[in-house]
Amino acid sequence: MSFFKLGQASIDLVLDSNELKPGQNVNGYFRLKGKWMKQIIKRLECDLILHNTEDKTEHMIESVTTIYMSKELASDGSIEIPLTYQLPQDLLSSSSTVSYRFQTRLICDNMRCVDHDEITICS
Repeated sequence: MSFFKLGQASIDLVLDSNELKPGQNVNGYFRLKGKWMKQIIKRLECDLILHNTEDKTEHMIESVTTIYMSKELASDGSIEIPLTYQLPQDLLSSSSTVSYRFQTRLICDNMRCVDHDEITICS
């Protein structure tokens, strides 16, 4: 089943707000949900990514968090992990060419899943 990703757990970053200012605190939580089979969660990683459509580049601004763990996620279970993070002061405002997202990865024994959450930076 894991070959077809049928029993794969899922990750979702739930933010209090998607419109933020440079230097502002980001608050929310990571929601981990089990599917058809239990999983052993090894690590949760989240990075702040800048995407520039003008020159078609992406780069990581900084690592938001890395959480090492050994938690069992039941097939029908869920886990919520709080997030508080302060954005860098020197971020450019979002525009038609500059966008930001949080890229979250959940690493288990035999799989990895990814979530992307767009945010808007307003000056």
